Amino acid sequence: MKKYGWSYLLIVLSVLIGVIAYPYLPDQMPMHWNIHGEVDEYWDKQNAAFFPPLLMIVMMALFIYMPRIDPKKENYKKFSGSYLIFITIMNAFFLLLQSVTIGYSLGLNIDISLVVNLGIGLLFIVLGNYLPRIKHNYFIGVRTPWTLADEKTWRKTHQLSGKLFVIAGILLVANSFLPGIYKFTGMLVVVVATVLISTIASYIFYNRYKNVSSN
Repeated sequence: MKKYGWSYLLIVLSVLIGVIAYPYLPDQMPMHWNIHGEVDEYWDKQNAAFFPPLLMIVMMALFIYMPRIDPKKENYKKFSGSYLIFITIMNAFFLLLQSVTIGYSLGLNIDISLVVNLGIGLLFIVLGNYLPRIKHNYFIGVRTPWTLADEKTWRKTHQLSGKLFVIAGILLVANSFLPGIYKFTGMLVVVVATVLISTIASYIFYNRYKNVSSN
């Protein structure tokens, strides 16, 4: 499983961060912030400190197992490099969330909403660069009834969605520096618009190719 080496390293690092920080953490750790940047939910420290690595382990198991049961499993070989990058960047994102949460709980002056928005923005930019490389499958990518039904629709949708994700990521990075509620509203609008446009585009592409083939 050498190909998953970076992801395994990130999981081990996440566990180590939890173990090292655990004795110094408060019994109740902030785990959720409202749109005004105020803490509105706390977890027991044993759950808060080790939930991220546990989630990463579960995700890794799914990522390893999914290609084996996908009817299009042969296609994973065609985008294996992009698939590994996708897995690694997701694990890195959860490691970031764990690190800032623990840092905040230890009294560091961290603007959680800024870091999270920046993280999501960078995540979108990276994913956008690799979306066009993802081949037809049932588990990862822009999966709508129309992309799953037609490979041409899948390819065209992912070419468009890749560009949309990069643009959305840049907007999210810029949005990170807006004040308070505008930051949350801006993120919501950008994410929803990206998903909505990709979905509608897949429907349009599918019908376009369907009409061409019928003629």
